[in-house]
Amino acid sequence: MRTFADPSFFRLFHALLDESCPDRQQTQWSHGGIAWMHQRHSFAGVVCGFSIHHYTMTKTGSHGWSLLVVKEHWWTVRGEDSLRASEWAKPLTGKRNHIMDWLRNEERRIASGSAGGAVSR
Repeated sequence: MRTFADPSFFRLFHALLDESCPDRQQTQWSHGGIAWMHQRHSFAGVVCGFSIHHYTMTKTGSHGWSLLVVKEHWWTVRGEDSLRASEWAKPLTGKRNHIMDWLRNEERRIASGSAGGAVSR
């Protein structure tokens, strides 16, 4: 994983999301030293609809950072056809290398099968 646009980044993000919050109705939780926040916005119009999920991951401390991950999905009114789906990520605060270091450590932890930090909600 070299950038926040790599498919490997999104695979890791989804693995961390699944591990940290099996109940997708949660809007705030903490896991492995990271504070998570999730908000969902949706709209259904006459021709099409969309939903946007945005997740903010925040690590506090001397090497603290904040990362925004956005998932967007558009569909036709009947819901039969997906028009577009995309996801992107952008650091909001902190140094990029601190975020990438944390992500690589999590990637190694998951690959080794170690349990994550305690979940608190």
